[in-house]
Amino acid sequence: MKAIIIGTSLSGKTTLVKYLHSQSNLPLLEMDEKLTRANNGKYPDDVKYKHDVLAPQIINDILNQEEIVFFTNTDYFTDEDLKTAKSKGFKIIQLDVGLKELKKRNKIRVQKEARDDWGRWFEGMLKYQKDIKEKGLVDKVIDMNRPIKDAVRDLLTFLEVNTAL
Repeated sequence: MKAIIIGTSLSGKTTLVKYLHSQSNLPLLEMDEKLTRANNGKYPDDVKYKHDVLAPQIINDILNQEEIVFFTNTDYFTDEDLKTAKSKGFKIIQLDVGLKELKKRNKIRVQKEARDDWGRWFEGMLKYQKDIKEKGLVDKVIDMNRPIKDAVRDLLTFLEVNTAL
């Protein structure tokens, strides 16, 4: 099983990973986790270094894995990276959340969790999602505007994982 799951910030990637970790033994990894490890245990603040140095190294490593379900934000994988992934048997899965819902989730995080406001990035993230889908690089879109169990069921069915979740 090889899959790259791409979603915008606040699309539910971390929620999916936590749920899957608690309910399965799938080989799960997240880009943020890999970036932190690659940067000596600290999430990289330098955007250029993160995108130009660390991310390509991580992507190269991921593309050479035999079994992995890798969760990533938008913009890390280029079109060429995704084409290479597909040629190596990866399934590319996109987590779908509209702008209105992203803004709602962002507002809650800012107000209730005192988190940074990510609103200015959403349109660019959604453009990336639209572009890779229109280029035929996405194998499956999963609607993340519903209960997590439903999204997990869709994901596992698409990955052909037999489980009683």
